[in-house]
Amino acid sequence: MKNIIVLLIIISSQIVTYSQTNSFVVEVLGEIINPNFKSVTISNENGYKKTIELNEEAEFSDTLVLNTSGIYSFSDGRESTLMYLDKKYVLNITIDTKQFDETIKYEGVGAENNNFLVKKYLINEQEIGDGYSLFAAEEEEFTKTQEDVNNKYFALLKELKDDKFVKFQTKDILYNYYLYISLYGDYHAYLSKNADFKVSKEFLKPLENIDYNIEFDYANFKSYKILVNQYYLKNINDAEKIDESIKKITAIESSVIKEGILTEVVNNELTSSNENTIDIYNALRKYCTTDANKTIVENKYNQLKKLLKGQPSPKFAYKDVNDKLVKLDDLKGNYVYIDVWATWCSPCLGEIPHLKKLEKDYHGKNIAFVSISVDNSKAYDKWKQMVKDKELEGYQLFADKSWASDFVKAYQIKGIPTFILIDPKGNIVSSSAMRPSNPELRKQFDLLLK
Repeated sequence: MKNIIVLLIIISSQIVTYSQTNSFVVEVLGEIINPNFKSVTISNENGYKKTIELNEEAEFSDTLVLNTSGIYSFSDGRESTLMYLDKKYVLNITIDTKQFDETIKYEGVGAENNNFLVKKYLINEQEIGDGYSLFAAEEEEFTKTQEDVNNKYFALLKELKDDKFVKFQTKDILYNYYLYISLYGDYHAYLSKNADFKVSKEFLKPLENIDYNIEFDYANFKSYKILVNQYYLKNINDAEKIDESIKKITAIESSVIKEGILTEVVNNELTSSNENTIDIYNALRKYCTTDANKTIVENKYNQLKKLLKGQPSPKFAYKDVNDKLVKLDDLKGNYVYIDVWATWCSPCLGEIPHLKKLEKDYHGKNIAFVSISVDNSKAYDKWKQMVKDKELEGYQLFADKSWASDFVKAYQIKGIPTFILIDPKGNIVSSSAMRPSNPELRKQFDLLLK
């Protein structure tokens, strides 16, 4: 289950860009009260980024040359807000970082649209928040909350005079609404701990209105893009339907949508932890029609095939808390369960109690538990003290070059905690093993250690 908070952050920060054939100029100025940094940054998802220095009074002023009108991110470093920029805008922005979202105020040309975005965000924060209560609610309550929130959005939109902005915000609101409906079933089942939960047919009816082949909307609305990706990737990991799914994607007329979904497949489905990777790879090779796409697929597969199940594991040789060198080769003959973590990583620390219980329950069995810290060298003493304070057992190792350590790079580790399972011959069982907190991991151990 994906983290709901992360998903809702993505949804609530929709980036919408509108095409412009010619560049245009926008003026931005303002004041940051209680600044966290000495500069502010304005950026968008198309790669635009401009950093503006604050003067001694924490004021800023600059002229931006832009190629696209639409939604941009305005950041003081620690927090950010969305702002809408269009031709001839002259925006004066005031923010107090002590109450960032509540104090954002725009004046000048374009202020009306931007103050709408501020109000919209605050409504979302007040009514939906982190999303847990919304998705935990029953269908009727979920629908009522969504309708109430949308009505508040539309009431604010009626006060605006910019028809172009109103039109796009209307689409944005509706696509967000459809996306929430599409996600409700799985999230409600998870939060209510009712694995058999199914939504009613009536509940899903609004999704019947969606046209999944609108190129402009795919390029400009994140919620729509997620909906389209879900639609075409629905059966991507069904072994019997992989060929059919890839063939359907490559037959899409819009090159923008087709390339976007293929990118999604390559980045998120063509992975060493996906048991269907080889089948997906074969289907991509079979149906991809351009040399460029075939090259991308080949390059990605060549990177990850060394990490597939049954391949020899990359090696490590790191020192433990007693300065003794421990090598992966020393542990041959045992299954090896590896936790790649750091002292600053909250999710890593959250797994420690589960890992300690796991180690205790499987003590004396044919499995070695190894924890490899990717803390930087300055945190060595902190790591050593934490190992002692938390009474961590197993092999407690410190990677020699943090994220640049050979073992970490070989496994293409981009985030932690990462768990790895290796068999007694030194071959990979899983390069993205289940976490200690997952009850299914014990079932896997029990099968392997029979």
